[in-house]
Amino acid sequence: MSLEKFIKEHKSAFDDQQMPADASLDFEARLKAELHNSNKIKRFKIMRYVAIAASIMLLATIGYVYNEDRKEQLAIRDNLVMALGDDQTSSTRLEAIYEIEDLYENQKEDEKILNAFFKILKEDSDSNSKIAVIDALLKFPDNQTVRNTLIDALGNEKEPLVQLKLIKSVAILREQRAKPNLEGIIEDKESLPIVKGNASALLAMLNQ
Repeated sequence: MSLEKFIKEHKSAFDDQQMPADASLDFEARLKAELHNSNKIKRFKIMRYVAIAASIMLLATIGYVYNEDRKEQLAIRDNLVMALGDDQTSSTRLEAIYEIEDLYENQKEDEKILNAFFKILKEDSDSNSKIAVIDALLKFPDNQTVRNTLIDALGNEKEPLVQLKLIKSVAILREQRAKPNLEGIIEDKESLPIVKGNASALLAMLNQ
């Protein structure tokens, strides 16, 4: 007997059958679980995309703020370097030197500022500016160019007040390479007694 004929002959038996109640509940539960998991996955994906977008925006904002802040710092620095020029008055240069010291406290030395300081020491600048520059340079004792510049200035400087400041700076640095310049000051007939005395005392200390 074929399956089709069997079903037709027993149609009434099939019509009387109903799906068990627990089977219906189980089906609904599975359907809800599938829908819940599907929605959960969708929400997770959306949250992940939102988090990625937020991170990108945050990084872009930080980068923009950093660049703007850096531009502002460089502009301030350049203005201060201009104020150190030899065409400026002594008071203007002093003000710029002190402001640089405040702005760059505990910061890495800036090459452009250092070069401006070196120029003041090497040229015929006023004594007050030179003394202020020496104080500023002593904040970078590990910088070899700073040390070399102070030693060279000691050998070339003729202004007594600046000479005394340079002798003190060399003493702070305990720079052995300054010995020839100290000897030159001691032997120079034009050196003031107080300058010679300080140079002699430092030379004796370095020779110990």
